[in-house]
Amino acid sequence: MKAFILGAGLGTRLAPLTHILPKPLVPVFQKPLIQHTMDYYIRCGVSEFIVNISCLPLMWERAFPEPTYRGCPVHFSEEEEPLDSGGGVKKIMPLVSPDEPLLVHNGDILTDIPVAELLAAHKRTGNLVTLALRSLDGKRNVGFDEATGKVTDMRHALGVNPGTHQFAGVYIMEPSVAELFPEEDKFSIVPIWLELIRRGKVGGVVFDWASWHEIGSPEMYLDAVLEMTSRERIHPTADIASGADLGEDCVVGQDAVIPAGCVLDDCIVWPRTHVQPGSYRRCILTPRINVQL
Repeated sequence: MKAFILGAGLGTRLAPLTHILPKPLVPVFQKPLIQHTMDYYIRCGVSEFIVNISCLPLMWERAFPEPTYRGCPVHFSEEEEPLDSGGGVKKIMPLVSPDEPLLVHNGDILTDIPVAELLAAHKRTGNLVTLALRSLDGKRNVGFDEATGKVTDMRHALGVNPGTHQFAGVYIMEPSVAELFPEEDKFSIVPIWLELIRRGKVGGVVFDWASWHEIGSPEMYLDAVLEMTSRERIHPTADIASGADLGEDCVVGQDAVIPAGCVLDDCIVWPRTHVQPGSYRRCILTPRINVQL
């Protein structure tokens, strides 16, 4: 199965961090966010990836000097400007097998939603699109009928349901959905889904129990990383002076330097960052800028 990871967005909500790195490349513990996603999907049986990219292409080249990851081919679909959620899918369709469902993943989501369970529901129901959903928090603008397993509305556009669930940023799509794509290159996927909802061809599966984090803003990014446990928080190459004081939740990247007298509490220090002496709390420190929250 192929997985398409949406990585071409401008990441405006995560600015100014996205002035340095595209959103899927921001470090989460000791590797880019997207590589955590790829690691998980490889464990789920995915053997090939497609990633659309737009801004800061040099950063993508540095993260992936070869078009592979852990032995899996990685195809990069370059967009001169972001083509939105639908246009990005349209452009990569020549890379998709016509008889195999496509797994699509928003590049700012970190989750362990089980692909096998989502795929089984998709095949069992005969839907053309199956969305992973959540009902616990976030923007619940997806109408979902748990009795039938069908999505009934989205953003209240059909006037059926103002919303009971949140789209979790992961879905499975049949390649035949591309027959509904418009002629233009840039468009949202939502009108396509709405047409399929009218036809009763969009289903959903609720994964409230799964781990799920959205890296949408600097605050969401910091909170997500601080909430995670059992990860390598301090890279072995980090140079931390004996007189520095780091809180137990701090994350320090490769070749970072923290001098004596520094006090860090609930902070993320990016790789190769030379921290200036001082006291920092709830801060994201990078080689170029510091973001205080």
